[in-house]
Amino acid sequence: MENPFRYGEPVVGKDFADRKKELEELKMEMLSGQNVIIYSPRRFGKSSLVYNAILSLGDRIVPLWIDCYGVLTKKEFAEKIASESLKHLKFQNLLKSAKRLFKKVTPKIRLGDALEVEFTFGEEETAFEESLELPQRLAEHLEKRVVVVFDEFQEVAELGEDVLKKMRSKFQWQRDVAFVFIGSRRSMMERIFRSAQSPFYNFGRHMVLGKIPKDEFKEFILEKFKETGIEVRENIVDMVLELTGGHPYYTQKFCHRLWYVGKLKGSLEMEDVEKTFEELVKESEASYIEIWDSLPLSQRKVLLAIARGEKDLYSSEFLIRYRFSSASSVQYSIKALREKELIHRINGEFEISDPFLHHWLLWRFGSGR
Repeated sequence: MENPFRYGEPVVGKDFADRKKELEELKMEMLSGQNVIIYSPRRFGKSSLVYNAILSLGDRIVPLWIDCYGVLTKKEFAEKIASESLKHLKFQNLLKSAKRLFKKVTPKIRLGDALEVEFTFGEEETAFEESLELPQRLAEHLEKRVVVVFDEFQEVAELGEDVLKKMRSKFQWQRDVAFVFIGSRRSMMERIFRSAQSPFYNFGRHMVLGKIPKDEFKEFILEKFKETGIEVRENIVDMVLELTGGHPYYTQKFCHRLWYVGKLKGSLEMEDVEKTFEELVKESEASYIEIWDSLPLSQRKVLLAIARGEKDLYSSEFLIRYRFSSASSVQYSIKALREKELIHRINGEFEISDPFLHHWLLWRFGSGR
């Protein structure tokens, strides 16, 4: 029997933990051609949400999924867009159709396990501009709505302001295309899409993913255990969600491990939850020590304070207790920890991004109370 709890990859279909409201809204926006900006902390299920929306729409749309992570040049970026676009052309007419889509450059097309497009270095600028026009040309060629998903879009901003300006100038006229921008670094995504000085200011609807509502997540978890013959009481799932803080990725990871324990015993008890959680934290201890050792003292103090549940990080009481000389030094440490994705802000409060790290900090250094 297959483990029903999946993590570390886009989760689809019955394995997708309910985000019913967001899923339906996203599908409607895609069909109507509305651009959407989606951001949340890393591993909150952004990619899974978009992937499920695309799957459920089926052949009503033509999806282009562009992974922006690790893109270093405009040439690479153009090749990714072009490769995704050409995958939707019929093999028999591939070259003929490609000539219709590319008007100023002639790409090299490689056919193997996956179709790949390559441009020469001398035509980088022209190829980049042409690639940005491909979604609309493809929509007209196939006579269907095209949905372009840019995953980890904040990486594109590193290529320069001119890249964003060029993208905006090309995309704003594409009437048969919906663009979905996914990002995990909220501060950078907000600079790109909320700053009045940015080319992408007011380019689409903002969708900020929070945690899955506790009742929905609880129902999902109970159902998965029940379907696979494991008896689990509600208070067991309450404990799981308390330990993970309801974080989608870490909750699925925790339940994935608990499922094996439950299959052996036929049921789960509170001691199974506590023991399994401790094992998971200990497995990551080496990486947590490495993270801790890499931080300067001021960032260590702020990270530990957040784990201990401190709320007012700029109060005089906090500054005295943790021996900060000024509120500005706390502010600098918070900014650095956010950039390292060790903390994030949700519902106005800071949290440790990894709940296992959160508990390791408390086990290692105490609650401070």
